[in-house]
Amino acid sequence: MLTVERSIIINKPVKDVFDFITAEGNSLKIQPDVTEIVDHGPRNTVGSSYTEVRKFIGQEMRTTMELTVFEPEKKWVAKVIKGPVPYEMTITYEPVEGGTKYTCSISGETKGFFKLAENLVAVQLGKTLEHSNQLLKELVEKA
Repeated sequence: MLTVERSIIINKPVKDVFDFITAEGNSLKIQPDVTEIVDHGPRNTVGSSYTEVRKFIGQEMRTTMELTVFEPEKKWVAKVIKGPVPYEMTITYEPVEGGTKYTCSISGETKGFFKLAENLVAVQLGKTLEHSNQLLKELVEKA
């Protein structure tokens, strides 16, 4: 089981951070490795799904995700329903002094190439989450 989690403090209220993240098109702004997101029906409702295309460790990955938890301004969880690596992504929003603690956690079972390179995957995924969190912080704080 591979689990990678990164948090960051964003100097804005939870509502501002949540609204930015859930607005259409903003996921691409904070995930430079994602080249496309295709919604399959309504967004941000439990049971809704989307496909994202990304480059990860030099490979293009197409992954279809299903939203399993949607608690506005608290928690967002999606799981892979089709793709090369089964995983679940959990995002939480916690009010803290001066703003919001934003946490993104990814956990799943690696297989195939990704199992062989699990340590490399964990390191790269951690760097990717740190970079995305920093981009989110910069964009939300300047808005």
